[in-house]
Amino acid sequence: MRTGIVRRTEQFIENRRRIERTFRISSPQTHCLCALLLGLDDRDADLASIRRGRKILRKNTGMFSAFRGLGMAPAAIKIGEYEDGERRLNFAKDNLRKLKAAGFAATDYLCPASFLMAKAHERADAVAAEAYAQYLSMRHAQRILTGGEDVMFAVLFAMYEADKAVISARTDTAMDLFSARFSRTNASQMASFAIALSDQSVEALAERTERLYDAVRAAGERNREMLDLPLLAFLASLDVPVEQTAADIHELSAFLKTRKGFSAVRVGRSQRLFYATALVAIDALLGMPADAPDAAKKRDLLQTLMVSGILLFIAASMAASGI
Repeated sequence: MRTGIVRRTEQFIENRRRIERTFRISSPQTHCLCALLLGLDDRDADLASIRRGRKILRKNTGMFSAFRGLGMAPAAIKIGEYEDGERRLNFAKDNLRKLKAAGFAATDYLCPASFLMAKAHERADAVAAEAYAQYLSMRHAQRILTGGEDVMFAVLFAMYEADKAVISARTDTAMDLFSARFSRTNASQMASFAIALSDQSVEALAERTERLYDAVRAAGERNREMLDLPLLAFLASLDVPVEQTAADIHELSAFLKTRKGFSAVRVGRSQRLFYATALVAIDALLGMPADAPDAAKKRDLLQTLMVSGILLFIAASMAASGI
């Protein structure tokens, strides 16, 4: 593996270990999500700041608050990063109220969506209203697939003032292209959202995504699940080299399998492939110039893909086990 990816992977492994020590009753997937979010900022997990964030959350939220659900650990990490963590939590709580007032149902996904909105807090009412309009458009197109996990994409589109008609048309085109190969699934829908937010040709991005998918499988990832498809769509938008990227993902997945905390019992093959793909995506994104066009939008998109994807399979795992 290339040096940069090796460093990010070691950072991810160590961050996961530290987070597990703080959130012992959280799932292994939650620990990995937190480690990925830290990696997106190229930060090492600081136990003191994480515990400070958790303390602020517990002090300022009720027992049944959305901030005490699946998103609690990621929220604590975000809050703990800043000296004004309590102020940022208040922004997020206010954003959450505005999202509910706009029409969104209370779900675990409102917590990360409200933190995503923090950078647009000065226009939160308008963002919340537009996000709900975007969400209704998604539901109209894909009623069965669209659920609570899609609130983050709706907020993302609203924050960046994406034209609803354009987003809808691009998403529909991408879904039609993906459905022939991957069926109409949550993974296909998320990949379509990733493509919709880009300015590049939908057809070209969908074709490049499929080439990446095939190259990863040809490299040795014998995995019929498609949890990594949205991240591959993101990588396609960065125009990464297909064969090298596939080799990096495969080598990284194999490497993670040998490390404590990433066995089939702990996270499973599909999820390990997701983490490997996410780490390669983070490395590709952070390798871009800081002043590259749409750098902030690409970062927020990758964060949304990671959070939505991991929370979705945590929720599915809990439902399957009857929790």
